[in-house]
Amino acid sequence: MKVTHLGHAGLKVETARATLLCDPWFSPEGAFQAAWFQYPENSHVLTPSLCEPTAVVISHEHLDHVDPWFLARVPAHVPAIIHRFPSPVLRRKILAGGERPIIEVDAWTPVDIGDGARVWFVPELSPMNHDTAIVIQADGHTLLDMNDARLSPIQLREIRARVGGVVDLFALQGAGASWYPMCYEYPEERERELSRQKRLAKLAYVSRVIRVVEPVAVLPFAGPPCFLDPEIFRYNREMDFGIFPDQQQVAEWLAHRGIQNTVVLLPGDGWDLGARRKDCDPAWNDFSPADRWPYLEAYAGRRRAQLQAVVARYPEPAESLWEPFRDHFERLLAMSDYFNDKIAMRVGFELTGPGGGAWSVDFRPGSRRVVEGTADCGQRYRFASRWAPPLLSGEVPWEDFFLSLRFHVWRDPDVYNDHLLGLLKFAQPEALRAVERFETAGVSEERITIHADGKAYRVQRYCPHAGNDLLETGEVLPGGILRCLAHHYEFDLESGACINSTCAPLATRRIE
Repeated sequence: MKVTHLGHAGLKVETARATLLCDPWFSPEGAFQAAWFQYPENSHVLTPSLCEPTAVVISHEHLDHVDPWFLARVPAHVPAIIHRFPSPVLRRKILAGGERPIIEVDAWTPVDIGDGARVWFVPELSPMNHDTAIVIQADGHTLLDMNDARLSPIQLREIRARVGGVVDLFALQGAGASWYPMCYEYPEERERELSRQKRLAKLAYVSRVIRVVEPVAVLPFAGPPCFLDPEIFRYNREMDFGIFPDQQQVAEWLAHRGIQNTVVLLPGDGWDLGARRKDCDPAWNDFSPADRWPYLEAYAGRRRAQLQAVVARYPEPAESLWEPFRDHFERLLAMSDYFNDKIAMRVGFELTGPGGGAWSVDFRPGSRRVVEGTADCGQRYRFASRWAPPLLSGEVPWEDFFLSLRFHVWRDPDVYNDHLLGLLKFAQPEALRAVERFETAGVSEERITIHADGKAYRVQRYCPHAGNDLLETGEVLPGGILRCLAHHYEFDLESGACINSTCAPLATRRIE
């Protein structure tokens, strides 16, 4: 088996009888309203022969992983293989690139791709996150492509067991895929510190899962993106200190912690799993990530026309958006009482520019409605009105827009509300019901002992958020705080309260 890096999270996997493309992203317009672009640029890898694979394997619905522009260049008979999600969004995005067979498979269920080669998916435990890892077995070798997914150690051990104990190449995301904290209204020094903390928490998770999997080789990939629009170009600084470290930075961080088996591949570079050999693309002979700023300036110049064309597709509205806004959120309010109860606050939206206004959605019991004004809101979003019409029509998912980083948000208290994002990004009853079923299922009564600040606590073993095993993902912080490294939820060990998000409390009891 040979793996060639296609840029970002894209991989070409060549086996004796098949060629699979995993999460290829080549659109010259980037993704998320031309906010994200591939870093470094990967256009030279796109050749006619690349567009003739046996199948395209897609992990999840984010547009840096499913690229309709590229899929439109792949023959219509080539199937797309995906996990069976409770939401139709991924199917719709694939078909936006043209009709083709879509093979949907359940978790842990292999699909035969010929001569003993097979592919299967392992989703995150919680259906609040539609991310899956991809496992490909062929020619006596195993690729574990985790892309954006955050699997638990139990899941990773089960994968190892099913593939015979050896993972030859473990590809995983070292950068983030988030708008926090950059888009939040923090003082600059506070924002920088939060970015640094998020970077370190992500890398801590990466090092931990590598030690669980014990792969022959590790491939840091699936980011960072870069930002070429002058409006958000400043977010490229996150490569230096924040949530978007580049591949070399991830490899160096891991090496300092004793993980020496990383392989850094740039677009066009390959890795032979049998020979354990890297093939270098000569396109990168003179490239250095340390010189990124001149590179990014030149890259932005090459993409200026495409970026301007995308922005032009979102003209400023000629009429008031109040009625579309009201109708959209009244539909959302009617979808799930469970989500409304979990959100339980008033959320404001300030749409600046023609057709805009200041409006809010009240999720609190007894007062659920859409109203004008943004008083008494626990959270407020602000963005240009030109981006709102496709959000309100359902053409563009809210999460795709948030990943564009083209907005600002304020919240008080400063805690993450997972259910608000869940309602906005899914906006589909069956996906919301899947989350409700998961979160209301019986919780294990098993308890573990945690020591913090000279005290001992008996706490539930599995995280209240997504069920991750705290024996594996729990990290004790100063001040009697327990952090679950799977999704960075933090709990006060004295009270059990989640202190950085809205989540069920952790069952905890101090013991002598």
